[in-house]
Amino acid sequence: MAGVATITKVKTRHEVLAAVVVTLLAIGVAWMLSGGAARIVKVQVDGRPVWVRAHRPTVAGAVEASGVRPHDGILFSALSHRRLEPHYRPVRSRVGDKPATLRTPIREGSRIAFHNGVDAVEPVIQRRVQVAGVGLPAVEDRIWVADQPGYDEVDVGERSGEIVARKSVAQGSPVHPEAKPVVALSFDDGPDPRWTPMVLDALRAEHVKATFCLIGFMAQRHPELVKAELADGHTLCDHSMHHILNLSSRPHSQIIDEVDQNADVIRSITGADPTFYRPPGGSLSNDVVGVAHQRGLRVLKWSIDPRDFTKPPAPVILERVITRVGPGAVILLHDGGGDRSQTVAMLKALIDQLRAKGFSFYNWQ
Repeated sequence: MAGVATITKVKTRHEVLAAVVVTLLAIGVAWMLSGGAARIVKVQVDGRPVWVRAHRPTVAGAVEASGVRPHDGILFSALSHRRLEPHYRPVRSRVGDKPATLRTPIREGSRIAFHNGVDAVEPVIQRRVQVAGVGLPAVEDRIWVADQPGYDEVDVGERSGEIVARKSVAQGSPVHPEAKPVVALSFDDGPDPRWTPMVLDALRAEHVKATFCLIGFMAQRHPELVKAELADGHTLCDHSMHHILNLSSRPHSQIIDEVDQNADVIRSITGADPTFYRPPGGSLSNDVVGVAHQRGLRVLKWSIDPRDFTKPPAPVILERVITRVGPGAVILLHDGGGDRSQTVAMLKALIDQLRAKGFSFYNWQ
C-alpha cells in the first residue's frame, strides 16, 4: 500500500508541474500577442515633442498624451448660428507625409500633424414667396383671407430656411376675417402610427383637407405618415420638436431649437418648410412669435377647442364643436398624444353636420 501511495504522490507533482508550465506558456503567448512590454516612443505632435507609452503606439495615443484636441469644422445657420452639421469639414491628420487616422501606428520619431476643419456658415439664397396680404395678425386664431395675395423676396439660409432679409415685391390686398361659412380642421400631436392613418382615411373619403400640426420627434419616427399627409394635399404645421408646454418661459436658445429643429425635420422629409407654427398648449410670448416669424412660419392657434385630448365620448366632442361653430373657425382636434378613438369615431359625423349647416372646409395649400 505504501508503494501505491508513493506513485500517487509523484503523479500529483507531475500534474502540478504541467499546470505551471501551461500557465507560463499562456502568459507568454498573451504577452507576445499584446506586443510585448509597453515601450515609450518620442514623437512630434504639431511640432511639439510628446512621449507616448503603449504596447502598440498609435496616433490616438499621441493625441491623448499631447492634450491636443483636433476638431471638425461645423456648419452654422445663417441667422441664429445654430449648429446644422457638426462634422461639416472633418479634421485631417498626417503621419509624416501620409494621411492617417487615430488607429494609424506610430514609431520613434514620427511626425504627426493635424489640420482642423474650418467652421462655415451656410450659403444664403434668394426666394420669392407668397404672402397672405397686408395686415395679417401676428397670431391667427381664425381664418384670414385676402382678395389678392402678395409676394416677398426673401434671403434665406439654404439649409436652415432661416430668413436673413425680406423685401416686399407686391403687397397684395388687405386681409380680412373670413365671413363665409368656411371652417378649418386641424389635428395636433401626430403623426401617430395608429390614429393618423384613420384620420387620413376619413378625410380622404370625405374629400376634406386639413392642417396637421406635427411634433418633431414623432415626425422623425414616422416620416411615411408626414409624406402621406402632404400627398393628400393637407397643410403641414410645426408643433415644436418636443411639445414643451411652457416653451414661452424657456431660454431664447431653446425656443429657437424647438421651433427650428422641427421645421428642419419637416423640410428634410418633404423638401419644403411647413406653413404654420402652432404653440404647444397655446403657450406664446413675443419671443416665440418672433422666432416663428423669423423662420417664415405664421403662428396658428384656434377658435374652437372641444378638448378631445381629455377623451370625452364622441357625441360630446361633436356637440362642443357644432354648438360653437361660425364662419372662419379654426377647429382644434388631435390625431396623436394618446387614445384618439373617440375623435376618429365622430369625425365623419362632424363633417356631415357641418356640411348640412352649409359649411365648407378651408385649405391653406
